Amino acid sequence: MEKLAIDGGTPVRTKAPIIETDVFEQEELDALIEVAKSKKLRRAEAALEYERTIAEWFGAKHAIAVSSGTTALHIALAAFGIGPGDEVIVTPYTFVASDTAVLEQNAIPIFADVDPVHLTLDPEDVARKITPRTKAIIPVTISGSLVDMDPLMDLCKKHNLWMLEDACQSLGAKYKGQMVGTIGHVGAFSSITGKITNTGEGGFVVTNDTDLYEKMWGYTDFARRRSLGPASKYHWDLPCTNYRITNMQAAIGTQQMHRAWDMIHKRTENADYLSEKLADVPGIVLPAKSEWGERVYFYYLIRLIPDVLGTDMLNFAVALAAEGVYNLRYLSTTRWMIPQHLEPVFVNKAGYGGTKCPFECPWYEGNVEYYEGLCPEAEKACGEVFWLASVHPLLEKEDLDDIAEAVKKVVNAFIDKKEKGIPINYATDAHRAIL
Repeated sequence: MEKLAIDGGTPVRTKAPIIETDVFEQEELDALIEVAKSKKLRRAEAALEYERTIAEWFGAKHAIAVSSGTTALHIALAAFGIGPGDEVIVTPYTFVASDTAVLEQNAIPIFADVDPVHLTLDPEDVARKITPRTKAIIPVTISGSLVDMDPLMDLCKKHNLWMLEDACQSLGAKYKGQMVGTIGHVGAFSSITGKITNTGEGGFVVTNDTDLYEKMWGYTDFARRRSLGPASKYHWDLPCTNYRITNMQAAIGTQQMHRAWDMIHKRTENADYLSEKLADVPGIVLPAKSEWGERVYFYYLIRLIPDVLGTDMLNFAVALAAEGVYNLRYLSTTRWMIPQHLEPVFVNKAGYGGTKCPFECPWYEGNVEYYEGLCPEAEKACGEVFWLASVHPLLEKEDLDDIAEAVKKVVNAFIDKKEKGIPINYATDAHRAIL
């Protein structure tokens, strides 16, 4: 049995750590320089071209580029007319913005549990959570794993609900042949660094609903009406907000959309290669393919089986980091998921201005509590599903080989220790405090 690096053995990877980075080629640089030379740095023609490119890529009527995936979610909920007293069904296995976007409209996030295989909203639990106050559903295609949309769309039709697809991690995924993000009323995407396409910071929405498009456009730009132009002094219907993207980001984004399919296919190729290398490794479950269509890969997730490995996910992370293929800084980032309904903002019902509004206010006729046990499948997943590695297009086969080799080395050592009754206690109090 090869000795683990954390036990004094030789690390699998002895050269520089594997670093997530963005694809930024000469085309992106040339487009950025062209905008700079034009001296039009704020939103202008380049942003319009970017939006046309996005819409054409999706085969959608409309696209709006905004400052982030978070603001993309917000303008959609605003356009839906979500407000005080309303409930929106959300997932607990996601980044917090998927759920706090609801709070931005002074509405109540209601958490439904997830499918344990795909880690996406469970339609049966969603159905149980619908009340007369429910106004929308926000499914998240987490790390490119597909949501079963048909039963959720049926619930929307039955109860007259809005559907907002949070597809921030799933550009290019297809559900039964249809592009994810074009199935519901609005699709929201992120282009922050590390996503499938990137503009540093940024996001966008797509929709086929012209009325929603007009409303979202206005919410992006101080509640102006598009027909009156970007310099209109009149501000209508909604509170004033600026969520505009810049021409510089848009110029990069257009080039990213031109190369999007190549990057998506490379990510899938990298993920498939990892799955091939990790096939039949005991104690782990590889990312699931989907019966509903073609998934994509933002990140490569494996599920650990504690009963087989004889320890928890944190000890696995610490041992893997010693092999040179995992960054322990991810313990305090979005690469180490926690159940969102157990975030302090929800548990403590932290509202604006030191209040508990919208959770406890005259507009809300229901009662909501967030607690451990509310979404058991999501809670279990957060303790077992390990965000192993990015599969971004710039990774080399050697990088993927190192990742796979390190996983196999740690798994085999842990199983051997378990069989011999050797306790695994690599995680320190400092590590656990971060969690």
